[in-house]
Amino acid sequence: MNWLAEYFSRRTPVVNMSMWAYPPLLLGPEGPVAQQPHCLPYPGVELVFSPGEAVRRGAHSDELPARYDMRGPAAPQAREMAHGRAFFQSIEIFAPSRYNRDFLIRVNDAFAFVPVFSADGAPGFFGSCVEQSGASPAQQQMPLPWCFRGYVSI
Repeated sequence: MNWLAEYFSRRTPVVNMSMWAYPPLLLGPEGPVAQQPHCLPYPGVELVFSPGEAVRRGAHSDELPARYDMRGPAAPQAREMAHGRAFFQSIEIFAPSRYNRDFLIRVNDAFAFVPVFSADGAPGFFGSCVEQSGASPAQQQMPLPWCFRGYVSI
């Protein structure tokens, strides 16, 4: 069951999200080394519902999809600190629209993935994507995916 479909259809005003972000492996002198994951432990952060809306600029009009946006920075006790700053600066969930055929979760404007929910009906999801940074990687360096796991609840 995709819990996001239920929350969007009911226009649930606030949902909570717990999430873990696993950076790609690093190549160390003895082989691959796992990096420390970034974590928003339960209850996570609050995401607030915004309905879809039509936007007009002159003669051109466009439709913005319904979405959930992180209410503010994660609470100090619930955020994981990485290199002196919080990793989870923003989280958005977009409803399906003409721009994306499925629900889309965007983290920090650098990661965007389609969540795959647990087959047993639990509100847990998994997703993976490659970081979208401004700098392009070297031609010999292939960007590796980040993995995201989380739970969405009310």
